Amino acid sequence: MIKRYLLGTTAVLALSAQAQSSVSIYGVIDAGITYIDNQGGYSQTKFADGINYGNRLGFRGSEDLGGGLRALFNLEMGFNLRDGTLAQGGRSFGRQSWVGLQSDSAGTLSAGRQYDFVRDYLTQFNYGGFASVYAGHQGDYDRISGRQMDNSVKYVSPSFGGFTFGGMFAFGEQIDSFNKKSAFSLGSGYKNGPLSIGAAYVRLNDTTVFPYAQTGVYSFMGLPTAAPGTSPNAVIDLYPTTSAGFKVDKQEIAGIGFSYKFDKFLLAANTTATKFTKGPSSTTQNVYEIGGMYFLEGPWALVGGYQYVTMEADRWNQYTGGVRYSLSKRTTVYGSISYLHASSKVDASQGAGFYMGPSSDNSQTTYRAAMVHSF
Repeated sequence: MIKRYLLGTTAVLALSAQAQSSVSIYGVIDAGITYIDNQGGYSQTKFADGINYGNRLGFRGSEDLGGGLRALFNLEMGFNLRDGTLAQGGRSFGRQSWVGLQSDSAGTLSAGRQYDFVRDYLTQFNYGGFASVYAGHQGDYDRISGRQMDNSVKYVSPSFGGFTFGGMFAFGEQIDSFNKKSAFSLGSGYKNGPLSIGAAYVRLNDTTVFPYAQTGVYSFMGLPTAAPGTSPNAVIDLYPTTSAGFKVDKQEIAGIGFSYKFDKFLLAANTTATKFTKGPSSTTQNVYEIGGMYFLEGPWALVGGYQYVTMEADRWNQYTGGVRYSLSKRTTVYGSISYLHASSKVDASQGAGFYMGPSSDNSQTTYRAAMVHSF
């Protein structure tokens, strides 16, 4: 009798512990064909994966500690479908790797490699980039595509009637200075029915950019960044992505955005300002974007946006449109077209230095057809 009772009690405790803890495996795969009309004077058709949605495999878990307190973790790796290699420079969990505690009343505190608050509160309003990642904000200087901070500690408040806020700090881990190579971010957002609003700020100390590869400019902050080569259409990039890059003392990003859901139409808009400081010099890139999604009958949806960018004497205009068809809740096919026109002395670049090279002139058009599967 006692033995049966002990066995039964053990089984109940085991089931209870299992119910209080959970681990889930998830992922996204994006694969398709991209055509670029001008990349260094030549067109290109290529297989490209992880474009609109970065390919990922993740492990997410939580444990109920009682009293409204939970332990959380998220490990997420990025990978290249074309050859099976790891993305994010070969990191095992390059997209996310963090652990934390969440309280119903006090919020969430986490530590590790995490996304900043531009991703949390602004990326959702980048509908041009949602139609085509090639239409992400010019050069991705404002980190609208979603960027991580290493060695970071992050706090996010609970929701107060739809309003949340947070802050994070990333340690530079330099022996000679606490602030060197450090970073921090602040953000807040509000959601109430069809209305969403978000704002974010990021400051990066002692960071680098790649002016020609990211935006196609031949000078940046008064310094040359590229020069014509000896052969037709050839350009000598003075700060290529394979180098240490153009160093700045600090990069500051501030932005705000909103969206409103009507019956079948979702309208979104956002603006960001990214200021670079190097010694006594500074310059600011301003981005203004409006876009939206229209839900047609059945599984069809149209999405697009317009983006206007200014930096120093240069200007960029980008128009993007796309169509999506949901084969199921987990599988979607999409097509997109994005056209970028820049100032006359700029080589248009939709690749932000990562997806493709700049054009040989001030315009560039990309076309894409792909499939996305999530699990």
